Amino acid sequence: MEFRQLEVFLAVAEHKSFSKAAESLFLTQSTVSSHIKNLENELQKNLISRTTKSLQLTEDGMCFLNYVKRIIETRDAALNQLNSPSESLLHIGASTIPSGYLLPDLISAFCRSHPHAAFDVKQGDSMEIMEKILNGSVEIGFVGTNQHSSKYISIPLCKDEMVLVTPANNYYRKFQKSPDNLHHLLLEPLIIREQGSATQKTADQILENLQISRKKLNIIAQSNDLESIKRMIAGGMGISLCSHFSVKDMEEAGKLLVFPLHTPVERYFYITYLKTKVLKPALQEFISFAQNYYLPSD
Repeated sequence: MEFRQLEVFLAVAEHKSFSKAAESLFLTQSTVSSHIKNLENELQKNLISRTTKSLQLTEDGMCFLNYVKRIIETRDAALNQLNSPSESLLHIGASTIPSGYLLPDLISAFCRSHPHAAFDVKQGDSMEIMEKILNGSVEIGFVGTNQHSSKYISIPLCKDEMVLVTPANNYYRKFQKSPDNLHHLLLEPLIIREQGSATQKTADQILENLQISRKKLNIIAQSNDLESIKRMIAGGMGISLCSHFSVKDMEEAGKLLVFPLHTPVERYFYITYLKTKVLKPALQEFISFAQNYYLPSD
């Protein structure tokens, strides 16, 4: 069995066509057919069902395809590592909060101990990052949702705390003295995140647990820009439910007030990647570093 045979089989499976596979590999159609025939003879299995109208993988072919993908990925990862021993480019996706408030410190710390590391970071909401993982444009993702799917591995990175954030003015400071202020505060003008945001999904769950219906909310703005939301709150426009990670800077600067929610809803950030993905050594080292970096202190 040769790598070229596996590459040809993978191309035929992806294109569902001998002619398109041949074109993508710069081979003749007869050469592609020969590779598939030799592979099937060696395995003593029919991998492809051919008819005059369509081409489909057999049950054996579908099973074999999963292993072929891993073999090709492993080979490519090994060659990449051997050909670039001094530098490894890591393709990472991150949703809004990890991108803006977790990765900068994490990557800086990693680069201090791994000076040859290089990063390509793509940002989007959690749903967009999962799509990028699925289509292969990023290798791993830092997101705020646990992917309960057999396709993914999700490793808990660190715990997040959702808080209620208000302007830092005298009107809202008076609520700090009242222990039963949460329901009243949540009826104030509210700024929310966009659809697809893991933060907003958690916020919706918190409101549901508090038995506050969306109809009762006074939603005055929706935005996918977290920094804009923070500035709108600081300017007195309204309040919002936010990750504590994202507002610590303006809280410490005295520009925002933060109220704990005291709800049973827990939220974590995760490192996520495809279960079938063969992680190159540099990426495995970065994941291990990230887990240790955010270990809770005693």
